[in-house]
Order: sequence, then C-alpha cells, then structure tokens
Amino acid sequence: MGYVGKMGEKKMSIVTIDKRGRLVIPRKIREELNIREGDPFLALRLGNDTIVLKRINLKALAENIAREIARSSINLEAIVEEIELKSNKIAREKIKEISSRH
Repeated sequence: MGYVGKMGEKKMSIVTIDKRGRLVIPRKIREELNIREGDPFLALRLGNDTIVLKRINLKALAENIAREIARSSINLEAIVEEIELKSNKIAREKIKEISSRH
C-alpha cells in the first residue's frame, strides 16, 4: 500500500502480509535506513497487536557475548561437556525405549 502519512516525526506505511507470512518494508524506508537483503532483525511481540522489528548487528552481538564470557567466570568447556553428557544420556534412553517396543 505504501506511505500513508506521519505521526510527529515518525513516517507511517501500511503493509500487508503475503500467504507465506512475509511483509515488505516499503522501499523509501529501506533506503532511508540502508536496509539490505539478508539484514537480520529481531521481531518482538508487544501485547496482542504490536510487533516491533529491530535490526541487529550479529557480528557486534557475537563480539559482545564473547567479551562478556571472557570477563566472567563461565567455563564454556564445562558447559559443552555437560550438554554432551546429557544429550548422550537422552539419546541412549530413547534408543532403549524404541528398542523395547519392537
């Protein structure tokens, strides 16, 4: 549908969702915000009728997480080992359960 007006300094556009659940951000807004194909966004639901889209910088996010982990006392190797042990246990239980049915 395109641009429909302003609310203060905020530009408004009406968009529709296609049958695959996609919506198109109007070209003018994409150009003004330098939004490119493949840019990642966080979709946040606020209440029953509001969705906020926030463009995120995955590289900066990963760097921030790595920095926080380095500063903390988190032992990633221990976490990975624990996840591996628990997932192996679950897999063994499932295999045993499936085998007992046959």
